Amino acid sequence: MQAIKKDPKMTAIILAGGKSSRFGRDKALVKIDGMPIIKRQIKILAGIFKTVLVVTDNTRRYRLRGVKIIRDIIPEKGPLGGIYSGLMASDSFYNFVTACDMPFLNIDLVRYMLKKAAGYDAVAVRFNGRTHPLCAVYTKNCLVLAGIRISKDNLKLSGLLKNVKTRVISEMEIKRFDPEGRCLANLNTVKDYLLLTERKNIQIQK
Repeated sequence: MQAIKKDPKMTAIILAGGKSSRFGRDKALVKIDGMPIIKRQIKILAGIFKTVLVVTDNTRRYRLRGVKIIRDIIPEKGPLGGIYSGLMASDSFYNFVTACDMPFLNIDLVRYMLKKAAGYDAVAVRFNGRTHPLCAVYTKNCLVLAGIRISKDNLKLSGLLKNVKTRVISEMEIKRFDPEGRCLANLNTVKDYLLLTERKNIQIQK
């Protein structure tokens, strides 16, 4: 697939504000092939985006080069609060958002999503009957509604996507780039981590 040139109108936002309570440690810093997940993500996303933002509840948690680390504007509001903070900090209209525990981002799928974003407020993917709001494109048009929903404590991302003009990337489209939908896997527990790394035949690093 033809590469998209790095465009200042597009920003990548990594949400790293979760407590990782089920995992027992900061998932963003878990290593695969000797590299923390969040650094793997930055390396991939930097190939497309001029700017990569990391949204966190503690700006001293990460030592990362080449990214801008910002604090949640409204803490304790989950991923929706992180998206709101990221969109507020971004200088771009189009923004790709991912969670810090998704280690296998698919660069070609991200490029495809960006190409399909024109004319929409958001672009999300749907696989195995589930929509994934943390592998998605959000535009600045989502800011107002996100702020309203946060003020009412309506924090479900599905509610946001249902109330803006959203382009849903179908399973058939996703399989062109990732037949198993592996890029959508995330790590909630240590068991998830072991299963994913075992399937990919990756050496697990402590």
